[in-house]
Amino acid sequence: MRLRTFVGILVALLVVVAVSYLSHQNVELLSQRFELTAERSIPLYGVVLTIFLLGFLPVVTVLLVKTLRGDLALRRERRLSREAKSRSGSFRRAVDYQADGQWSRASGELAALLAEQPEEFATLLLHGEVLRHEGKVREALEVHRRASVLYPHSVAVLYQLAEDYEVLGEGEVARQIRDRVLRDYPGIGLQVLRRRRNTALGAGDWKSASQLQEKIQTLLSDTADTDGVERENGVRLGLAYQEAVSLLEARRVEEARQLLRRLLDDEPRFVPAAIMLGEAAVVDGDDAQALAEWRAGYESTGSPIFLQRIEDHFIESARPLEAIEMLHELIADAGNDLLPRFFLGRLYYRLEMHAEALKALDGLGERIHCSPTYHLLLARIHERRGELSRAVESYLASLQEAGMTTAEYVCGICRAKFSSWQDRCDHCGSWNSVEFDFEEEKISAEELGVRSRPVWAVYTEKGMTGAEQE
Repeated sequence: MRLRTFVGILVALLVVVAVSYLSHQNVELLSQRFELTAERSIPLYGVVLTIFLLGFLPVVTVLLVKTLRGDLALRRERRLSREAKSRSGSFRRAVDYQADGQWSRASGELAALLAEQPEEFATLLLHGEVLRHEGKVREALEVHRRASVLYPHSVAVLYQLAEDYEVLGEGEVARQIRDRVLRDYPGIGLQVLRRRRNTALGAGDWKSASQLQEKIQTLLSDTADTDGVERENGVRLGLAYQEAVSLLEARRVEEARQLLRRLLDDEPRFVPAAIMLGEAAVVDGDDAQALAEWRAGYESTGSPIFLQRIEDHFIESARPLEAIEMLHELIADAGNDLLPRFFLGRLYYRLEMHAEALKALDGLGERIHCSPTYHLLLARIHERRGELSRAVESYLASLQEAGMTTAEYVCGICRAKFSSWQDRCDHCGSWNSVEFDFEEEKISAEELGVRSRPVWAVYTEKGMTGAEQE
């Protein structure tokens, strides 16, 4: 019993006792007649009782009605809450089944929910998606069409409809729906723009990709999505680089140079831009400037790509002695001379100067002994010198460091290595996944002296990936 109820009962009892006591004390007064008319009269207590009832009953009636209404509303609210909890539980189960890949059970839960609430937005959207995953694309399309009628301004429904038509092979209809998203919903359409941008990237249509990228950047800037702008920045730089390449191919050298320098100002570790800046100088006939650009790029990034380009440039120009001289300069100036010494040894090998090649490579074995490339180069030099036993040793060392002598097989799923072929990978349990392994270079970039640099790819909601197709 509530305290308020107890106090009310107690007060009522006190009132009853007080009224009884006063009535007993004034029984003669209350028994006197109260004249209503000349011929009719009633006892005075009847008048008092009538007045009391006229004042009390309306108030009590109103309070009773309010109480009943409140009680009914509370019961209705509890019933609706129970129903909502039940529907929420069913929806959660459907999501759980979807996450677990049990599409049929998820579809059953969602269908039952729609039977109770056929206009529920989230249920309609998810039910159509689940049906599509089940392969019931026509049914999914009907569900999403119904949702589009109920919610004609929902972009989420339009995206689902586009996916339905895409799966049905009606790509043009899907494209028209996505066009509608871009046309009718300002500030919306990032998914469409990225999808089309990625398609243009995959086709090498740099002009279209750049136009779409500009729209993406504008949309993100307008919505103050600084993180999104930052994530897209790499693609922006990559497309600007492709524009510079196109300018260079069109012999618009100075414009290409200016654009490449702006790119390097934004990101000094952009190796392709620095390489292409040197190529612009070559096109312009300024070999000294080209070499200066490539040398500055190597000193800035430590990337061996610059050493390779410098070497190739001198070989193409029939100036091998200058290549040797520059590599000696780089060795003298380098804090880590591993890469320039290796390239010097390889250059000597290309020039058939085998004794000098061995001398340049002498001592590197302790630093890059685990490199198959290093041992392969030594093997070729020994073979050219006629030192077949040492050549065989180096070839075997190259194979060993590549893992070919001890782990010739690798699982294509988990990359586990095996010395003999197996029908099933013991590590991840996959069948038909073990195949011959051709290991790549093991030596780390840090050991080579290559500084870390950003790597850019297409950004999607799942992160940095390759280009998608529309």
